[in-house]
Amino acid sequence: MNAHADKIAAVLAFLLGAPFAFMMVRSFAEGEVRRRELPLRAMLGDDVFEGFRDGETPKVNYYGDDRLAPDFTLKDQHGKEWKLSDYRGKTVVLNFWTMTCKPCLEEMPSLEQLALVAKERKDIEVVAISTDKGWHEVQGLFKPDSQLKVLFDPDKAVVRGKFGTRLYPETWVIDPDGVIRVRIDGGRDWSSPLALEMIEAVSG
Repeated sequence: MNAHADKIAAVLAFLLGAPFAFMMVRSFAEGEVRRRELPLRAMLGDDVFEGFRDGETPKVNYYGDDRLAPDFTLKDQHGKEWKLSDYRGKTVVLNFWTMTCKPCLEEMPSLEQLALVAKERKDIEVVAISTDKGWHEVQGLFKPDSQLKVLFDPDKAVVRGKFGTRLYPETWVIDPDGVIRVRIDGGRDWSSPLALEMIEAVSG
């Protein structure tokens, strides 16, 4: 009789415990998803993020995994050629800007901070592509020891011709496979820990 009662008790415990365990696992999984979404929500904004998640195509920003970044070659501030496809295996952060754009100038110090962090890592490359004529026009904006790679596209053959950018600043995050994962329209604080978390989250 006692053995039978023990079996019934065990079955009841299982039946009562299973929903609780399921709820706990589900709650943990949902919490993890929210944790991973947080940096992207912060960078894109709640409305835009939820629009992408619901299958909409918001007018600003981009979030996806079905566009391969067009390859290109431009010269940097030292006159050396920089080619996007040479950086496969790294996450590349491309920022499009110009000296006549006030928000570009405002966010540039934070982009330099991100480049400083990236210098200590082997998996992230931060590049600012200017549509100005050359280093002589922009060098006053940067510290002598700046770690930010600056490329020049005065004809806009890359910025406008290949990426379609017309308003600045605009920042693209390209994953190690060369796929565009996020485009951020407008200035952001790239020195924020959330910015780095967002870059890591969308890069796999």
